[in-house]
Amino acid sequence: MSTKPITVGEITAAAGERARGFLTKDVGRGFTVRMPVVVINGATDGPVFAITAGVHGAEYPGIEAAIRLSRTLDPSEIQGAVLIVPVVSVPAFQRRTIYVNPLDGINMNRVCPGNPTGTITEMMAAMLFQNVIAQADYYIDMHGGDMIEALIPFTLYYRTGNEALDGKSRTLAEAYGIPIIVGTTVLRGGSYGAAAALGKPAILAEAGGQGILDEPSTQMHVRGVRNVLKHFGVLRGLREEVSPPHYYDRFVWLSSEQDCVYYPKVTVGQHVKEGELLAEFADLFGEKIGELRSPANGPVLFLVTSPAINKGDPLM
Repeated sequence: MSTKPITVGEITAAAGERARGFLTKDVGRGFTVRMPVVVINGATDGPVFAITAGVHGAEYPGIEAAIRLSRTLDPSEIQGAVLIVPVVSVPAFQRRTIYVNPLDGINMNRVCPGNPTGTITEMMAAMLFQNVIAQADYYIDMHGGDMIEALIPFTLYYRTGNEALDGKSRTLAEAYGIPIIVGTTVLRGGSYGAAAALGKPAILAEAGGQGILDEPSTQMHVRGVRNVLKHFGVLRGLREEVSPPHYYDRFVWLSSEQDCVYYPKVTVGQHVKEGELLAEFADLFGEKIGELRSPANGPVLFLVTSPAINKGDPLM
């Protein structure tokens, strides 16, 4: 509730105020990490939303959307509060690093809710969850295709088996307005799954990709957050109309079993059938060394666009 001051680390916003600053932590090895936070505390009671972007530092539309929302949401119009972290992994953003934190080579979206005495990335995730996510009633994490990923927009929520909690997460996803919604139990350690394990309805929304800051994807995220805030009464006004959702209940990740040169034979958004050829692999002399066929029917939601692939890398 927002009639009292809200404090995140050393940042405090009284009711009806906006405050900003940094969460900071000495993570050892001579590194101190800084995580920007904006607290928008409404003048009246209502839900508290946590909104993050930049868990992966090169997914730019979500980062830009979070920056814009942090500057344009008016505390006088908020019922409740909104806690925004525009860039979670500042080291990855600054060094233009795909997937992982360059300070330790770990993907933060695989280690949430973190460990305050663990690796650098685990400590950063713990700082985020302990200071921001723990105070929220709902959580939205904005993503997009990384520098080598093309995708069509989709939203994920974690199926915990708790029908009431899962229903609230689905409502979040529907209000966000991206037509493809995937309920999943894969990707343990993801932000949205870790939040759901704490009993908080949560989604991860994907729009944009390939290291491009494009306006349509940025607007999709801004519109999605505003629609959610309106749906839950944090903002007044009517939501923008959205398309009816299409649900998928299985999220099939395909990864490489070898170092190779990668030649996709499908395009992002394409519907494929089980057994269909998806990709071929070659060695550095161009000799074919393998192929990939689809294990399921469905759309290609994201597709790695780099021919340079290492063993274990995601493909599509």
